[in-house]
Amino acid sequence: MYVAQGIPWGFMSLTLPTYLSARNLSDEALGGLLAMTTLPYSFKWVWGFVIDAFPSKRFGRRRPWILFAQAMMTLTCGVMIFVPDLTRDIELLTWTIFIHTVFNSMQDVGVDALAVDLLDEEERGRANGFMYASKWIGGIIGGAGLAHVMKWSSLRGALVVQVGLLAAIMTLPLFVREREQGDEPARAPVWSAIAAWFRRVFGGRRVATVLGDAARDRAVQSAVLGIAVMLISVAASVLLSAVNFGLYTRELHWAQDDYTNLQSYALALGAIGSATGGYFADRVGHRRLAGIAALALAAFYVIWSQLSPHWVDPTYVYATFWIEPLLVGTINAALFALCMDISWPAIAASQFAVYMAMSNLGSSFAYKHAGDATSRWDYPTIYLVAAAIQASLVLVLPLIDPRAARQSPRRQRPERKSSSPA
Repeated sequence: MYVAQGIPWGFMSLTLPTYLSARNLSDEALGGLLAMTTLPYSFKWVWGFVIDAFPSKRFGRRRPWILFAQAMMTLTCGVMIFVPDLTRDIELLTWTIFIHTVFNSMQDVGVDALAVDLLDEEERGRANGFMYASKWIGGIIGGAGLAHVMKWSSLRGALVVQVGLLAAIMTLPLFVREREQGDEPARAPVWSAIAAWFRRVFGGRRVATVLGDAARDRAVQSAVLGIAVMLISVAASVLLSAVNFGLYTRELHWAQDDYTNLQSYALALGAIGSATGGYFADRVGHRRLAGIAALALAAFYVIWSQLSPHWVDPTYVYATFWIEPLLVGTINAALFALCMDISWPAIAASQFAVYMAMSNLGSSFAYKHAGDATSRWDYPTIYLVAAAIQASLVLVLPLIDPRAARQSPRRQRPERKSSSPA
């Protein structure tokens, strides 16, 4: 299912923007289009509450939502096939991408919620690594794969192939059922869990007293700081990915296919970084690995900015460009696992969706202001700004306690009544 998310993401955030940039679409317009590939994810926490609140005992808590979202993802991609010329009507294209991404975000929340339900704590780093690596693999299919299809046929031909792939992947949740509801303890809708949590927290006390306690509560502090971490997490790499379309296709005069191949190479390395990063995160520590990788990435941006005279050499670019995606994949795997660590068990799926939404809000902001960055600074300076953004992550990470949410008794799930004697 993560591959299914990645295919249209790779196409809409890599192949299509490269195609448009080579046809002189402005950085500002390109940034606005790219922002639509992440903006709906900023509000996907809403889907977290909806999916948690309306489980289906007959068809599975997550499966109906995943199926519906996947079907609408396929339909919205299909609509693009019938638009006469997507390159002439950028506004229509932008809104079509926005609507598609709304359903892409719903599918993502459904799959994440299933993962939060099923994964044990010691599995989260590896599982998040494999999940995010799968999205990168889907991005390669939607990026390099559909770029080659577009070269051999047309933009419309690439869209037809994309619709076929999404429809084929939809057969997985269609024919593979979730475990029966009776195989696990009954679970109340999310609003019941939240109401129970409020009763435990407030218990007749004054709001001011509760807020004062919360300010000193490590679990609450960590939960709030997690929002700041995810806003920063990928902002630097997303900003650079947006400005690089103009840098490579217009300033350095790379052919469209050459730049798409470079980005697909980066996606493959990002998948490796996610998988290996998740593996090492479970051993080194989720928070620690994220901090180490963030500092390493910031250092790479500084060095890369100082080596701008060598950017004209494609061999040099390929020889060194692998470092960024490898580190970005590692950071994502570690931070996703950390977000599961600091999510309160009673509302874990919804809280995790909020963190992922904050990551995409930061991405949308970075995409939207890519045009401002290129109008204000030269490309080496933009890399230095990205380094400062990335390094700021380590100012927040040490303040987060990954164990606080599980250690605080008030954050645990309400006790369930047993159907058999103790």
